[in-house]
Parts: sequence; C-alpha cells; structure tokens
Amino acid sequence: MSRKEEKPKNLFKQEGSKFWWLRVKINGVTHRESLRTTSQRVAEKKAKSRIKELRGLDDAGELDWRFGAGLAKFYDMLDLESSSWGTDTRKRYRCSLRQIMRVIDDICDDDGRDVEELMAAEVSSATISEYVVRRRKEGVTVSTINRDLTAFGNLMVAIKNDGWIDTNPVRQYEKQGMKEVLPDIIPPKEKAIKNLASRAPGTLKFYPKFLDETGGRVTEMARLKWSDIQGMANPVEGNVVAILRVTKGAKIRTIELRQEAIDILMKIPRSNASPFVFWNGTEHGYYKDPSSLFWEYGQETGFGARLHDLRHKFAIERLMEGWSIYRVQKYIGHGSVLTTERYYLRFLSDEQQAQVRADGDNGFR
Repeated sequence: MSRKEEKPKNLFKQEGSKFWWLRVKINGVTHRESLRTTSQRVAEKKAKSRIKELRGLDDAGELDWRFGAGLAKFYDMLDLESSSWGTDTRKRYRCSLRQIMRVIDDICDDDGRDVEELMAAEVSSATISEYVVRRRKEGVTVSTINRDLTAFGNLMVAIKNDGWIDTNPVRQYEKQGMKEVLPDIIPPKEKAIKNLASRAPGTLKFYPKFLDETGGRVTEMARLKWSDIQGMANPVEGNVVAILRVTKGAKIRTIELRQEAIDILMKIPRSNASPFVFWNGTEHGYYKDPSSLFWEYGQETGFGARLHDLRHKFAIERLMEGWSIYRVQKYIGHGSVLTTERYYLRFLSDEQQAQVRADGDNGFR
C-alpha cells in the first residue's frame, strides 16, 4: 500500500476543510483540533508533538477543549475589568452566553447527546442556524438574536485563537445571508449499519439496529430497562410497548414497538446484575456515552454518518410508508410538529407531503 493510501493514525480531514485534523482519545475523552497543514507528512509530525503536549496538559489537569469549557473561559474573561469591552457590553455578552448555553443544551439533547461532551470543533454553521431558528420560535426579537450572534461570534473567535477550531462557524453563517441551514441528514445504508454493529461489543451490537427500528434518541434508549418493556409474553406487534422514562424534559413517552424492534429484543441476552436492556459489566450497568463509542466505531468501519442519523432514517422511512406527520412527531418525541416538518418534509414529494399532513394514528397504544 502506498503512503497516500495508508490511513494515517490519529489524523482525518474534516468535511469542507483542506487541512488535516488531529483526533486522539486521552483519559477517555476524544479530542479534535486542526493541525493547519495540507501535508500529511507535516501533519503526522505535528500530531506526534501535539499528542505529547496534550498528554502533559492532561497530567497537569489543564486539558479541556469542549465547547462548554471554551464558553466558561470566555465568560470568566468578561468578568475582568481589564478586558477590552466596556461594562455594558460585557454585561450584554454574559446575558447572551447564558442563552447560548441553554439553547445549545437543547439542541444537543435533541441530537441524543450530552452538551458536556460537545467539542468546540463540532459547533458548525448548521448549529448556529438551528440556534437562530429556536430563538425565533421563542419570540425573541431580531435585534436580540443579532446581539446573541455578536457574543457567539466573539466566543468562537476566542476559541479559534486558542487553536481549538479552524474556522468561526458564526462568520460562516453570517456569510450565508442569515439563511436557515438545516443539519445534514445522511440516512445510513443497511450494510453500513450491519458493519457498525459488528464492531460493537456485548449488547451494543444490537443497539444500532434497535435505534433504526424505533427512532429513539441515543440517550433514552441507552437507559431503557427490561421492566419498561411490556407485553413480551406475547412478542408480536400490537402487543409490546416500551415506556421511555429518560427523555427530553423528563416527559415519559410510550411507544408501540414494531415487529422488527421486538425481534431484536428477543435476541438480546439478559443480565442478572443489570436491569438495562443494553447492559454492560460496569458499576452502573449501562453504556453512558454510546454516541462517542459509535463515533469511533464509525470511523473504523466507514459508517459515514452519526448514530443519531438512525433516528432521522426511521422518521423519513415512516413518512414515506404513509405515517402521518403527527404520528411520527409523537412517536419520536418532538415537542412540536413544526420541528418534524422542518427536518423531514424536504425528503418527500409534494404529493407525499400532502398525504402525511393528513391527521392519523398518533403512534401510541
């Protein structure tokens, strides 16, 4: 295999970036940053040096390039009277930063992940667009949103100056003329799902396909217990439901399982030590961060999507089958049917859109 064909260790190219990026797991946390070079040879050299530096920072307790850490650092800087901004500006920025963290937390929750695990490099122009959309839905004025974006832009400048990101996503969003940018959705192929599952250990090998057949969020399905699966004495569609308790806003949701999901449950061995469906041998008995685990597995198997895209795939396929938009909304747990429409109607023809907007079964038992 030639040098160009070799897969460089700890290196990858971010979509839309010409530069090589570093990806390394340190103390259980995957860190990513731009190496700002287009040369693989230079990138490998810089990566080796940077990894050594990062491990040293970790040993000293000084390593953290998560988005929340960057925001906290910038927020603390605003408390300093020696900063270049005036008192009123600093006060306004702090107000905006609190709103930014709140809304980003909601976006992460909808994406099935913990905001505390969001890396600064993962905040994209699509994230900014979604932030604006959600603030508009809250009835916030355009002037307030613009003030938020000013604070957000300066926050990302500070993070960029620290070397955590390559480009400022707020500036990218503003160049698009304030147009809404919906997140990319890449419905994974069946072969890709199978390859991903084959890489996973223990009960996790059943996890991708179960998400594919239920449309559940990563976090809510990771905490699903056998005691919340009812009707397995007669494991046929129409008789088995799952009660989802660890949900967004702690709103309990009950879904009737399709036969494909029931068949998966029939294959999963149970544990005497853990009550969870997707159990492991840890003290808490379940996988705390499957998104990060599967991100790594996806890189190895060429999955080409996020684990959360399985939820999108489920919703799109059900709409194409003829489920109403209202049934899909309630089944997957969107707070508003408008969110379901924004995300998925773009994948349907005009005729299909008219069909799914007809009221129908809400998906509950």
